[in-house]
Amino acid sequence: MRLAIRFFAIISLTLMSTNFVFSQTDSSSLSLRLYSSAFFDNKEFTGNIKKGYTTPGFFLQPTFNIESAKYSLDAGFHILYLAGGDSLEKFVPVLRLTYNISPTFSMTVGTINSKENHFLPEPLFKTERLYLNQPELGVQFKVDRLKYKGDLWINWERYIKTGSPYQEEFAVGFVSQIKPSTFDTKSGIYATTIALATHKGGQIDSTGLPVITLINLGGSVGHRFFIADSDIMAGFEISGYISSDKSPNPQSKYKSGNAIHPKLALIWPSILLEVGYWQSTKFVNPRGEELFGSLSTVNPSFDEDKRKIITSTLAFSKNINKEFFVTTGFNAYLDLKNEKTEYSYFFRLVFDGKVLTKP
Repeated sequence: MRLAIRFFAIISLTLMSTNFVFSQTDSSSLSLRLYSSAFFDNKEFTGNIKKGYTTPGFFLQPTFNIESAKYSLDAGFHILYLAGGDSLEKFVPVLRLTYNISPTFSMTVGTINSKENHFLPEPLFKTERLYLNQPELGVQFKVDRLKYKGDLWINWERYIKTGSPYQEEFAVGFVSQIKPSTFDTKSGIYATTIALATHKGGQIDSTGLPVITLINLGGSVGHRFFIADSDIMAGFEISGYISSDKSPNPQSKYKSGNAIHPKLALIWPSILLEVGYWQSTKFVNPRGEELFGSLSTVNPSFDEDKRKIITSTLAFSKNINKEFFVTTGFNAYLDLKNEKTEYSYFFRLVFDGKVLTKP
């Protein structure tokens, strides 16, 4: 912790002097931003695809922020602690440089923005990555318009040196969202397209392991609408996915797979009730919730070519104010083939905002 305090003091002095220089040519502000979350995530999984576990802990990410109309710079550190640990699970520096190419198009290098898990669905990107796998680091391009949102990024997960006893790892993704009625409205038709690739390889490591490149492609179409004159909304969505092994010499058991996931939802102002049906064949999802895939994390002999699951979610989420957010939820997965019900529940509090600002 002393190291963290010293590091933060150096960063603060550097940024205050930098802000003085920038302020001579560009109108900018200096602020202290705090992004933090306390969480409790419990998975009661007893099947042969995945066993359950509990993840209680918190993370803290304070950064000094310099911001103007054209750019922003965040510098600080990220701490992750899990209950009962003798030491921090993670303590890493944070540096995010963003250039606003236009009012709706930006480029970020360094610590990229993954606070919403890139809007990826649970089968492709499990929700616990939101707090266990931050911060992500790489390059990101984002578009944020009234009727269109786009997120293109590369997250470099493991860097290697000559002779490293492990492979380099990274993920590349693209999410495109279209909503003709604009994202300012809760109701309306929307469509999403997704591409996610994960890679393990490298030419300078000492492992001798084969290069692995796995790809997930997907898309969804949905519609949400208000019921009569109430503030209750109903909605439906249908999603489809494919998986493919694009390695130079494919080694995986399942070279290609597919899945479909129709869902129905009821939405109150702060409550979501959702029911769906997941059906997949030889589907592989390296970054997704393993229950949706065919590969067992327990033993390869338990792999299942076909998965048929009734999914359900009951979640509560609410912004207490502009900076403070609370969410809790319960998920149930009824495995029709194995006649088994798995479930999970979580609690999460988030603070994300500026605590001190200097014009």
